[in-house]
Amino acid sequence: MDRAQWEEHIGNSFITEEAYEALTEEEKADAFSGTLSFGTAGIRGKIGLGPNRLNRYTVEKVALGIAHNLEGATDPLVVIGYDTRHFSPEFAETMTGVLVQNDVNVRLSEKYISTPELSFHVREHGADLGIMITASHNPPEYNGIKVYGPDGAQLIDAPAASLSEKINAIEDIFNIGTVSFEEALESGKAQYISVEMEDQYRARITSFIPEIPSSDMKVVFSSLHGTSVPIVPDLLDSLDYENYQLVKDQCRPDGDFPTVKSPNPESEDAFEAARRLGTDTGADLLIATDPDADRIGIEVLHDGHYVHLNGNQLGILLLKHRLEHHKGSTPVVIKSIVTSDLGRKITEDKGGEMIEVLTGFKYIGEQIEAMEGESDRTFVLGYEESYGYLLEPFVRDKDAIQIVPYIIGMASELKNSGRTLVDELEAVYETYGRRMEVLFSHTFEGTSGKEKINEIMRQFRTNTPNELDRREVVMTEDFKTQKRTYRDGTSEDIELPKADVIKIHFDDGWIALRPSGTEPKIKLYVSLDSDHIEQEAKLINDMIFGV
Repeated sequence: MDRAQWEEHIGNSFITEEAYEALTEEEKADAFSGTLSFGTAGIRGKIGLGPNRLNRYTVEKVALGIAHNLEGATDPLVVIGYDTRHFSPEFAETMTGVLVQNDVNVRLSEKYISTPELSFHVREHGADLGIMITASHNPPEYNGIKVYGPDGAQLIDAPAASLSEKINAIEDIFNIGTVSFEEALESGKAQYISVEMEDQYRARITSFIPEIPSSDMKVVFSSLHGTSVPIVPDLLDSLDYENYQLVKDQCRPDGDFPTVKSPNPESEDAFEAARRLGTDTGADLLIATDPDADRIGIEVLHDGHYVHLNGNQLGILLLKHRLEHHKGSTPVVIKSIVTSDLGRKITEDKGGEMIEVLTGFKYIGEQIEAMEGESDRTFVLGYEESYGYLLEPFVRDKDAIQIVPYIIGMASELKNSGRTLVDELEAVYETYGRRMEVLFSHTFEGTSGKEKINEIMRQFRTNTPNELDRREVVMTEDFKTQKRTYRDGTSEDIELPKADVIKIHFDDGWIALRPSGTEPKIKLYVSLDSDHIEQEAKLINDMIFGV
């Protein structure tokens, strides 16, 4: 379909002519430069007209591909959830109409829900697939579609590739058969998820976190305009924890995210309003979740000011606490390859097992599924440096909602002994070494941006340096070629799926380069035993990106 055909169909696309005409010619060209495709977390893109944008037609195309993928299944069932972003409910209803037209049963959330709740509902309903309409922490102009398997985890490589083929095979996207959402509900093929089922998710959390230790610790919480309100305050109330306040302006659902530059708890800027309220109220802990409530960030009042913990640091604190409170079978921790190696030291010191997987929580979910039924090994934590954590596997994706009462409980215990989470982190460093991390994320928009990212990876792959910032390279891992090469020239296979990631190891740490699968970004991860990590990491970043 060419651009003129798309422009003829704008009236039924969800995109207004005013919004389309307000675009620059370059933006319009990018919208027709390709088609949306599956990445590490499903499909994610800007809302707009064209095959490289999310609109009624591209969403219907995905829905029809999912229906084709379920052909042959007996009485297939798909569960759909959506977040607070622009067009999330419309996209969910659009997908419902196409699926019902193709004789697929649908269970749909009646209001916005979080990503971990969607994962839970897929499992509890015994669904064939799940769909979550969300773009996580991306800017307001984005939305996305995550697809989940029957285990409640996002589709791993092979089934995602199969689904992608089904979607890409659809050519006539302006004439996809559908029924109205009202007809879908009237037919009984589509039904809303019951309130009782929604309550079961909360009950599972309070079953493993039955209480929060009492203390005088104060908490400030923000949903960053997303899905974690009202569920988080309801959970805290049910646990008889009342010493918290909400950042009210940020706890109202709003797809424009008007109070933050980015609704991303990885960013210290996202805590600006929470910090003001915390200062006014004397709060000990600031907590924020991203719009679909799968990621969580915290800041800790320590020595009179708020300290922003990075994703590795929060992961280390959760890991240590989980291992110290686990009894019986061998505890198993799962982390991504770009997450700090400090976790391995702690896990093995505590008698546990560490499993490393590619970036993407779907690979953590895959490992959890493989462990099911084992009595001598128990999953205790899955985590990634990008602020994603899972404690209990009744969910198979990142779950910030689980973490909120758990981390409050940890901090409350420490408060009663006159310590903070930062004190606890320092104790970890004293015992296991000060491994520090810095992440750089470089954005290159449009077709030229994609080419630049590809060129950076090609150059780094074909001209891998022997040293960086006076550090000798001792080993290189190329997850695309699936080869691990040592400085003496010997090599071995990497027994993980292919991924466009290069990881370079030094005696005192490593760096990794990874293009995003869903955004026009390339990330540089720096992990070093260093007391001057910011300066050293910046030097490495400047050398690679020519800043």
